[in-house]
Amino acid sequence: MATAVFMPRLTDTMHQGKILEWLKKEGEPVTEGVPLFVVETDKAAVEVNATASGVLLKVLVGEGESADVEERVAVIGELGEDIIHLLREPEKPKVEKEKVREAKPSLTQRVKASPAAKRLARERKIDLAQVVGSGEGGLITEKDIENFGKGERKKPAGISPYGEENRWPLEGVRRAMAKRMAQSTHEMARVTTVAETDMADLQGLSKEKAITITSFIVRAVVEALKDFPIINSSLEDETVVVKKYYNIGVSVASPRGLIVPVLHNAERMNLQQISERLGNLAQKARENRLSLEEISGGTFTVTNSGVFGSLFFTPMINPPESAILGLGKIMKQPVVREDQIVIRAMMYLSLSYDHRIIDGEGAVSFLQKVKKGLEAPQGLLG
Repeated sequence: MATAVFMPRLTDTMHQGKILEWLKKEGEPVTEGVPLFVVETDKAAVEVNATASGVLLKVLVGEGESADVEERVAVIGELGEDIIHLLREPEKPKVEKEKVREAKPSLTQRVKASPAAKRLARERKIDLAQVVGSGEGGLITEKDIENFGKGERKKPAGISPYGEENRWPLEGVRRAMAKRMAQSTHEMARVTTVAETDMADLQGLSKEKAITITSFIVRAVVEALKDFPIINSSLEDETVVVKKYYNIGVSVASPRGLIVPVLHNAERMNLQQISERLGNLAQKARENRLSLEEISGGTFTVTNSGVFGSLFFTPMINPPESAILGLGKIMKQPVVREDQIVIRAMMYLSLSYDHRIIDGEGAVSFLQKVKKGLEAPQGLLG
């Protein structure tokens, strides 16, 4: 018997998902429990398994298109089976449609126009939605109404008075990131402290052991968090929650933007295990194969803008975490060692923290602990 495939709710905050890729084509067999399509949620791109076995008879939502949670996206059944009843969208009550229609403002109500322009438009029976505004922020002026009668018309979407524009909806991972960053800005008392770190010895040890520098940094962060547990905390309403486990998020560039896969219980791993796990997570992020578990539960984040050439920056905290470590570019600089000027590979560490629960002394002391660990990397091997 044919069955519909629905857009699942993959996170508590998910209301809509975007189909990135169908892993099966129409007419191909599918097996229950085997990945059927990839959907972008508000957190990451996730593979969704087929809910039944059979043949993929019809794809209702194509690649690049979005669907609401619980909306039909495909039909699975047997070849030749009648699926007309599954293709019809369930009708909403007429009362709901009328309410939606009444609540939706008209184009004339949505456009911005001066009082004089509105009055002249009414006199000449001109639809303001068809007029190009030349005023500040696209405001329609009385002169625009007069010019409209001379043959000027509204420019098509994607065209401004100054040239072409590209527009796309803020959705998926980028939309979720925007909300988190707004939360970080408006709800947290964010402060950033910076330390300059000598990375020369660590660069050499990294090459010798074939272990990434980021892995050493994660290890140094975990050891510092053990000494300064308040950095590994969150504020939930009026309660400070200090985590006794260390789930370290590491930002990774992916086709959908920056993703932060999480290294769970990093305190249980040695350097080699951290390096291997980070490599695996980074590869999955680039291929849009991260699971929800692999991007959830972070307690502290490490983000690296140095790989893009940034010297230092003030990273945004990733709620509900209370702190984040930013890595700048490693570059050779002249520094003073024992009253002698020498060339060393230096890097800036930037720690942003929530000053509501973390004080300056604790933040600076934590950052200095990380700095000392990186400048004496042999101690991180144990």
